[in-house]
Amino acid sequence: MINQAATPRYPGLSIEHGEIRQFGKPRHCAANRKGQYQTTLRDSAGRYQTVSIISLYAWEA
Repeated sequence: MINQAATPRYPGLSIEHGEIRQFGKPRHCAANRKGQYQTTLRDSAGRYQTVSIISLYAWEA
């Protein structure tokens, strides 16, 4: 299980067994027109940001 540092960019975000969750709720993934998978996460300012799945898994490693 992966959790972020003390001041996270996306609060409540965790990646466990390949599943992306924010505040315990699973986040859905979709492919854009280029075939890149993305998800929408709420940032620390309360705005929703579209984030590449690849960048999240790179952060996990």
